[in-house]
Amino acid sequence: MKHIGIACFTFILFSSLSSVFGQGFVNLDFENTTITTIHNPGGDTYTATLPGWGVYGFPYGNPTDIGYNTIALDAPAVTLQGSDSPFFPAIQGSYSVLLQGGTTSGGLAYNTNGASVYQTGQIPVTSQSLIYLGGASLLVTFDGQSLSPVALSSTASYTIWGVDISAFVGQSGELRFTAPWHSTSILDGIQFSTQPVPEPSSSGLLGIGIAFVWWRLAKRPNTALERTTHSRCDLAVMVSGFWKRQVRGRSAFVR
Repeated sequence: MKHIGIACFTFILFSSLSSVFGQGFVNLDFENTTITTIHNPGGDTYTATLPGWGVYGFPYGNPTDIGYNTIALDAPAVTLQGSDSPFFPAIQGSYSVLLQGGTTSGGLAYNTNGASVYQTGQIPVTSQSLIYLGGASLLVTFDGQSLSPVALSSTASYTIWGVDISAFVGQSGELRFTAPWHSTSILDGIQFSTQPVPEPSSSGLLGIGIAFVWWRLAKRPNTALERTTHSRCDLAVMVSGFWKRQVRGRSAFVR
């Protein structure tokens, strides 16, 4: 039932994306770029532009000249990865951004603030959520305020995340994605949607509840088989009642 609800939400959400874009926000899918070949004695290297975006992170370090189809060994870096990248192929369209927060391997510790891409624009007045494709380590902020992404769906190489931005509709500010120190994440498919982000799954609360009940059972004297049997039956009844309440509460959404 939960998977049906998430699938329905994802379908409705993506069907609403084409008509909602942030005024002033541009190149949210990173497809607008110019690739330049640099001929070196030891072999060719490539750079790319990232119009509309500012970048923070070594190497290159400016929005008009970032590395293309390359990676940093240990320093924080923002690079553009194509579908033919030997390192991190683009996850949507022809290009994706790779954020490397940096490590201390090799002793190259340029900074401890990770790597970021950012731009300033206005949140559409009809939007309820921000959707993007990326890794779990990414930090998202708007106008300096931390946002809380919710995982909507996952694949082998990335997760679809949703962020509640209803409190910022109509406001202008800086949207920033950051890979912290000692993390790496790809980023793509940034969109605004008119659909709200669903609340975190109640299955997580159920797991916590089950763990607590079993912990309490483990602390009880286990001298009587009858007591243990009755306790397990009580747990089964509790779980059954929990899911019945969840199904009733989600029935309108699932339909």
